[in-house]
Amino acid sequence: MTKNPWKKFEKSYFFQSSKLKIRQWYGREPKFEIDAILSITTFGDWGLPLEYVHSGDVIYSFGICDDIDFEQEIYKEKNVSIYAFDPTPYSVDWIKKQNIGCYFHFQSCAISDQDGHFYLYPLLNKRGVASKKMYSFHTQSDERKDGVEVEALTVESIMKKLNHNHIDIMKMDIEGAEYGVINNLLQSSIRPRILMLEYHHRFDGIGKKKTIDSVNALKRAGYLLVYISLAGREMCFLKKTSTRSQN
Repeated sequence: MTKNPWKKFEKSYFFQSSKLKIRQWYGREPKFEIDAILSITTFGDWGLPLEYVHSGDVIYSFGICDDIDFEQEIYKEKNVSIYAFDPTPYSVDWIKKQNIGCYFHFQSCAISDQDGHFYLYPLLNKRGVASKKMYSFHTQSDERKDGVEVEALTVESIMKKLNHNHIDIMKMDIEGAEYGVINNLLQSSIRPRILMLEYHHRFDGIGKKKTIDSVNALKRAGYLLVYISLAGREMCFLKKTSTRSQN
C-alpha cells in the first residue's frame, strides 16, 4: 500500500523544523539553545546520548499509552531494566495484551507532585470529542463528568514502593503534569542521570512560560539541555557531573 504522501511530508525534517520556526515567530513556542553538543541517538521523537546509558541502568518511563517502541529499543541496545507507569484504562488493557520480556515492569499508577487519589480526564480534540486513549490531570474544562479516579504517587514514594535507591533515566510524557513533578523532584535529593520530557505548554491554561521556567530550573539544578526534538517539545537533559564521570 502506498503511504499517504502528505503524511510522509508532515514527518519530514523540512516540514517539522519550518512549523516550529513559524510557531516561535508567532510566540507560541519557546526558543532554547542546546548546552552541550553530544552524539544523540533518536527513537521516534525521543533522543538521548546513548553513551551515557549503561547495562543494568534503571529506567522509569511515565505515560506510555500504547507506545513502548523507545523502551524496547533501548533495552535491545543497552540491556536496561524498564519500569513503566500508566494508570489510564486504555493503557492498562493494552499492556495486558502484549507479550513483553521480564525486563519490562508495569505499574498502573500515575506520577504526581503529591500522593493520593485523583481524577484523570480524557483529552478533548478541537471539536470537543473526548479521546479514548489520552488522559490528563489538566481537565480542559471547568465541568467534567467523565473523570477516572487513579492512584498517584511522587517519584520518592514510587522508589520506596519498588525498593529502589536511585533512578538512572527518567522519561515523562504525562500530559501537562510534568511541571509539578519536576518541581517536586528538584525539591528532593533524587537526581536521575538523564531526564527525558515532553512539555505540554500548548494546552490551554498552561502556556510557554511554565516550560521556560521549568527548563531554567533544571539548568540551575545542574542539568544540561542536550536534545530538542523537531517539534520542539520533547527534550533531553543530562546531569552535568555525568559528562565527566559517566556514572
